[in-house]
Amino acid sequence: MSTLLFVHGTGVRRPAYTGMLNLLRDTLAVHAPGARVEECYWGDAFGVPEGVGAAALPGAEPATGTGTDPVPGTDPEPGIVPALPDAESVPAADLPDDDRAALVWGLLYEDPLAPLRRADGGGIVADRTGPQVARRARTLAADPPEALAALLTGQALRDEFAASVTAVLDSPEGRLAVTHGLGPGELPAALATAVVAHLLGGAQHRGTPVLWSTDRRDEAVRAVTSALGGVPRGAVDRAVLRASWWTARRFGVLGRLEKNRAELMTGVHPRLGDVLKYLARGHRLRAFVKERLARIPSGDGPVVLLGHSLGGIAAVDLLIEEEGTGVGHLVTVGTQAAHLHEIGALPCLDPGAPLPGHFPAWTNFHDRRDLLGFAAAPVFPRRVQDVEINTTEPFPAAHSAYFADRGFQHRLAALLRDGV
Repeated sequence: MSTLLFVHGTGVRRPAYTGMLNLLRDTLAVHAPGARVEECYWGDAFGVPEGVGAAALPGAEPATGTGTDPVPGTDPEPGIVPALPDAESVPAADLPDDDRAALVWGLLYEDPLAPLRRADGGGIVADRTGPQVARRARTLAADPPEALAALLTGQALRDEFAASVTAVLDSPEGRLAVTHGLGPGELPAALATAVVAHLLGGAQHRGTPVLWSTDRRDEAVRAVTSALGGVPRGAVDRAVLRASWWTARRFGVLGRLEKNRAELMTGVHPRLGDVLKYLARGHRLRAFVKERLARIPSGDGPVVLLGHSLGGIAAVDLLIEEEGTGVGHLVTVGTQAAHLHEIGALPCLDPGAPLPGHFPAWTNFHDRRDLLGFAAAPVFPRRVQDVEINTTEPFPAAHSAYFADRGFQHRLAALLRDGV
């Protein structure tokens, strides 16, 4: 049995890292019992401090970073990477099913109250069961049924779910939907979708990992819908897109996102700043990872070094520089290491040079919807195995959704069980 050392990526700070680490430990306790998971948290020591990096930008205000959920009805920040301006309209009906679902949930994570808005804005009473459904929802928050409780692992997640139920019901959209209705039988599914979207979108805005696969996310929507007295359906996209014209325009799916340079840069620090700082002074982070590797007793078996995003870049650089690290297998997830080498920007390997002979076996996971994840085999032929994962999550959620994907979990556990 091997030991796993987990190196996180850009923009991650202690609360988010703890969530990822716990998810890995819980997963491997089931699929690779006996494997140890060691931490390698570097965000505070080697990342860019929060609020730093915007002083030189005209019109920018220092980032406040309250770490709280977006307030329902206000404009949240768009996430890791802002939407592209001038995006052309693409009819949702022309997209493959999983692309359409990713598009819809991308909107929902940013605007979880969308399913509760009437398309016509009218006040015609279409369903008088609203108060009863609302009472069931508040009861559900305090005492979730078995199917939902199985997904809400840990008291913290249960508390966050209860807070999402309250936020959705107490929002202007929630109150209007409860009192005036949506359409016959639509309210339970709409409330369930809004609550799950609020829970997962809020976690994403705090920088915590995607804790559910999309299958489990959809299972949660069905469980809540059933508990509220509704009939689970699969066509959430129709209602969401119908009611979310302004959301679609705002996030560049159907129109243009207009943000100035200062707002964009304030929104992406420290995520971009961590990358730039590493490219300038990455030797300090690499030395830290090396020191963490040296702490792992030799009797604990060969080490699997897991690097996510920028952590993968640092891991690749370290293993190029150093022999005898004790690493038997490198696993990278959503990383840009191969792309940097392709353009001549990987710090520890000359442009066009191959990996050194001492470099260990390497498995690289990427998702085509993760705009920050790249294949590596075309750049390093015969030295790395690429594994494409389809989490069916939209970007930026796709960038951390690997950890909740069962295919990734099983492959990683197999590496640890086999002792690389």
